[in-house]
Amino acid sequence: MLLTIFSIVFTFGLVIFFHELGHLIAAKRMGVRVEKFSLGFGPEWLGFTKGGTRYVVSLIPVGGYVKMAGEHPGEKRKGTPDEFLSQKWWRRILIVASGPAMNFILAIVIFSLMAFFVGIMIPHYESTEVGSVIPEMPAEKAGVLEKDKIISIDGKEVSNWKEMAEIIHSKPGEEISIKILRGKEEIPLKIIPQYDEVRGVGLIGIGPAWHTRKYNFISSLFAGFEQTAFLIVLTLKYIWLMLLGAVKPAVAGPIGIAQMVAQVARTGVYQLLSLIAIISAGIGLFNLFPIPLLDGGHAMFYLVEGITGKPLDENKMKIAQTIGAAIIIFLLVLVTYQDILRLRR
Repeated sequence: MLLTIFSIVFTFGLVIFFHELGHLIAAKRMGVRVEKFSLGFGPEWLGFTKGGTRYVVSLIPVGGYVKMAGEHPGEKRKGTPDEFLSQKWWRRILIVASGPAMNFILAIVIFSLMAFFVGIMIPHYESTEVGSVIPEMPAEKAGVLEKDKIISIDGKEVSNWKEMAEIIHSKPGEEISIKILRGKEEIPLKIIPQYDEVRGVGLIGIGPAWHTRKYNFISSLFAGFEQTAFLIVLTLKYIWLMLLGAVKPAVAGPIGIAQMVAQVARTGVYQLLSLIAIISAGIGLFNLFPIPLLDGGHAMFYLVEGITGKPLDENKMKIAQTIGAAIIIFLLVLVTYQDILRLRR
């Protein structure tokens, strides 16, 4: 129980700490006076003051914030150069974007360290070995199992995943003859690839096997960057497909993420670090969405100011932020509801 609680607090705390640290470093470098840096909310538990900034750990270990001088349009301001809103629009964008950027950096660092010391699991596209079989898809119905190796399709030998996928993709709705190698036994199967409306190709519902690849120091840095970029692109693709209705929403909220952290923490440090990197990249990406109240929403306001040459009307910003808050609350309620449904199954 203690391990579970510690893992959850550590995971969220680390990701949020680096996010807020990004804002802090950028603000300090831009000459903005930072009044408070807090990890958590509520009453102060621990803290110290240095360089005019109060650094605290608050009693409620969820979230965190950086309080900059002259940060909000409605607050009393002196108009001094060290206030946030006294900065040029592009400097403000850099400050708000530095939080998500630091989340991406954390993910890159974790993946790079893992690549160097342990290795990274990557798809083995040089082989035709099946690593996963999707339930209710043609491959499963035909009897394909994990670790089966596809050796030919319609009498044509295939030696890698690309060759095999090209043939399957080109035959949606057509029966194909597949020969698989299971152990030392060759087994012939008949499969009809299912037509995928989004991609316009045939699919049978299999994924490649994975293997561990180790890296030297230099290549591990590139591997960390590549892995983080892959996650971001994959997430954006999933969101797009979800909006098109091509895939069912399966997004985890705070409860779901906490449950995943608790489960993964029991399997080992490697798996927990992988999950922390994934969560960090996800939070960084989410915060860049142009929704008012998020970093991306603030950046959008400042960009409009830079284009028009004047700040947005304060009342319009308040309305936009109210709408943004409603969107975020709606999304939070939706994913929390899905988390609860998953827990009850």
